[in-house]
Amino acid sequence: MTHRQLSRIASAYRRAATVAPLRVVLACMDAWQADRCTSMAAALAFYASFSLAPMLVIVIAVSGFFFGEQAVHGRLFDEIRYLLGDEGAIAVQAMVASAWKADRSGWTAVISVAAVFLGASATFTQLSESLSTIWRLPARQQGALFSLVKVRLISFGLVIGIAFLIVILLVFDAALSFAISRFLGPASGQGADAAQWAQRGLAVLLLAGAFATLLKVLPAAPVRWSSAWLGAVAAAVLFSVGKNLFGLYLARAGTANAFGAAGSLAVLLMWLYFSSAVFLLGAELTAHWNEGARLARKAPLSPPTTAQNAS
Repeated sequence: MTHRQLSRIASAYRRAATVAPLRVVLACMDAWQADRCTSMAAALAFYASFSLAPMLVIVIAVSGFFFGEQAVHGRLFDEIRYLLGDEGAIAVQAMVASAWKADRSGWTAVISVAAVFLGASATFTQLSESLSTIWRLPARQQGALFSLVKVRLISFGLVIGIAFLIVILLVFDAALSFAISRFLGPASGQGADAAQWAQRGLAVLLLAGAFATLLKVLPAAPVRWSSAWLGAVAAAVLFSVGKNLFGLYLARAGTANAFGAAGSLAVLLMWLYFSSAVFLLGAELTAHWNEGARLARKAPLSPPTTAQNAS
């Protein structure tokens, strides 16, 4: 860029910073860069690529108890196919199938189950450390073993929570399909459109709820629910918009073909990186808003002016 173009961008940035909502957004973007959230998102994507298969195994096992493994498996991989394309979905399916069909005899079973638990919670452990960086939290004073066990238990509980979110989504899908076939008819195009929009709305709502829970539970600092929901809704909306843009990019750019045999893994890592970066941006918004609310509650009343004293 030329010096003149950079000056225009800087002037636009300064004008935007005078508007209160934009000032908060710009402050979050600055903090997002200062905290090196791009590097933390890359670390999260790396951990998530190894945790994805064991986490999906647990999700399918828990939610499949209510709806059957085939129904849950189909619903999950339809969404994954929409996000990553056929090649990416096939790669994830192969990873899950390998983890699911591992040897379950004797000590191998114990080691395999323990590996699934540890692998499924590894991403949330890394996420907890990333949020500690965003919240500027000091190092934990607890023992290393106690801290490790605590974070792993919380992380595994969150994995179970994801499974129950899948159950809720499947219940809603079943109820919605029944209502549409009952009142609008099974072949109604209007009913199909209404079902699609309702499913998208519920997916965004459930995603925001999951993000809010993560932002409330994982940081080792008091977080108000209002602050957690603000960052969660912003991240969920960006996630949903980015999902469509990511699909268009894959369809036009042909990224999977450019990487050859590693194309499926490259697409998966790109999507995990984008998702992590969006979530960390929502975390920055939550941290800024939460800190602003805390300072506002502690701020003393402004002293009376000279005119008030004279009266």
